[in-house]
Amino acid sequence: MAERLRGVVAAAPLDTGAGRTWSVSVSIGVATLSGSGDSVDALIARADAGLYAAKRAGRDRVHNGNDILPALAS
Repeated sequence: MAERLRGVVAAAPLDTGAGRTWSVSVSIGVATLSGSGDSVDALIARADAGLYAAKRAGRDRVHNGNDILPALAS
């Protein structure tokens, strides 16, 4: 879903109303709950790690924060 959203945003330039358009891109970090003891803070930290990894990799990407911080303690 995140990759589809990224593609839709990239494919729809913004019209400034002055005869110019701007290209827009997004970087997205995603994460999933790792277990019943997982905290919201841990989930957000993994998604945030994914976001910053996407930006470091060149932006306009989706990265999975679970791959970066797989076992954050709650």
